[in-house]
Amino acid sequence: MKNEMLNLRRFFRNRFERLIDHNDADGSGTGDGSAIGLAEVCELLANDDESFPRNYDHDLRRFCGHEASIWFREERSYGDVARLVICLLEAGSNGNTRPTGFWVSKVLHCDSPIIHMRSVESFNWERNNVER
Repeated sequence: MKNEMLNLRRFFRNRFERLIDHNDADGSGTGDGSAIGLAEVCELLANDDESFPRNYDHDLRRFCGHEASIWFREERSYGDVARLVICLLEAGSNGNTRPTGFWVSKVLHCDSPIIHMRSVESFNWERNNVER
């Protein structure tokens, strides 16, 4: 089982690099001898709590775009990156080039004040508790 997880993480890193460098959402050109696709390996690693290597920080900064600072708030895992990639792939399958809005915060479940201010629950609470 341990070797299988090590291989899955290696396959994921290879496909993630291919996604970043060549915008290859399938990951088929990695040349690592595995036929597993990026989406499939992401699903398998979505709950993996192993720390993601820090040498990918530059790639993740580019990947997260305007929300890059969210990524660096704490140590992140393979599962975190896998869920971000899943979100990107889902946006692509819906005809978008990238997810919109505060997608990194949403995927990583960050407790950002701006997210709270824009949430429907916050709006309803404020509307119901405003002094008249």
